[in-house]
Amino acid sequence: MKLYEYEGKILFKKVGIEIPKAKLVPPIEDFPSGKLVVKAQILEGGRGKRGLVKVTENPVEAIKEMEAKYGIESFLVEEFIPHEREYYLSCLIDRDTQEPMFAMGKGGINVEEEGGIITKVVPTERGVKFFDAIEVSKLMSAKPSSIYSVLKGLYDLVVDYGAELAEINPLAITNEKAIALDSKVIIEDNSLIRVGDTLKSLGIHVSKPSAYVELDGDVGIIGNGAGLTMATMDMVKLAGGSPADFLDVGGGADRAHVRESMLTVLRNPKVKKVIANIYGGITRCDEVAYGIVDALKEVNKPVFIRLSGTNEEEGERILRNNGVKVYKNVMEMVGDAIRS
Repeated sequence: MKLYEYEGKILFKKVGIEIPKAKLVPPIEDFPSGKLVVKAQILEGGRGKRGLVKVTENPVEAIKEMEAKYGIESFLVEEFIPHEREYYLSCLIDRDTQEPMFAMGKGGINVEEEGGIITKVVPTERGVKFFDAIEVSKLMSAKPSSIYSVLKGLYDLVVDYGAELAEINPLAITNEKAIALDSKVIIEDNSLIRVGDTLKSLGIHVSKPSAYVELDGDVGIIGNGAGLTMATMDMVKLAGGSPADFLDVGGGADRAHVRESMLTVLRNPKVKKVIANIYGGITRCDEVAYGIVDALKEVNKPVFIRLSGTNEEEGERILRNNGVKVYKNVMEMVGDAIRS
């Protein structure tokens, strides 16, 4: 389960990693004067390259611009942190040893392309020690005490909270502190049984996991079942379109889960239209329809829906009553979507 940046930072604060002062928008409140950083809260990467992170003295204007241009409705407004250096630092499970591993290097928007990433495995048998921080602090020219807090916090997220990735990019280094300017946290789905209640108690939304992979196209794809979803992607490709994602909502998806899944796709700035191909066995078509309608009230883009199966007629009625066209024929739906 991917966390939004602000949710990841809630966990960072919980485990002792320093973060900037921030406000989540909405609601829009009075902001302090001077430079602030406005960040769109979406689950996709590359926000900086897409103009979804802005340093500004007028955060309200920046928020309204992103709302109008991209349909994004949630933002984090943070204090601007002047800093001398910035780095990439993450913790994840090493595939070879099955032990937690740190990865570190120069920070920025092209970490993967720049290369030069250094890794360090820290077995759970001993955990993070201060000498680990001394070693890393030499690479970052930072105080070992500030680096230790960050290393220990990321390590605890992997070991205690079931994170399959806990990442900071950039980690800002000032004269006195190491501050996480961003967060990327992915909680392993099977760990939600163990840590779900803890996450909820911290104000982090825990939803039923979806299989979601972002791609390079502009046609959002939603299905239930990997085979049906992949077949829908193939039909889009054959019709001349380019899928923007793979999203399988799984079996038994309810109204809330469909809403969250639909919003994940709708909020992707690259997506111009969405195709949802649902076969209702365990999944009820009326629940799917309500979830779609709820999502469209928040982000309105063209959607093309095919429902078949349990409570099919009721699902179609709900969508039509809310101005959403429903298809019986998949190829007709895909063709209309590509031509639109």
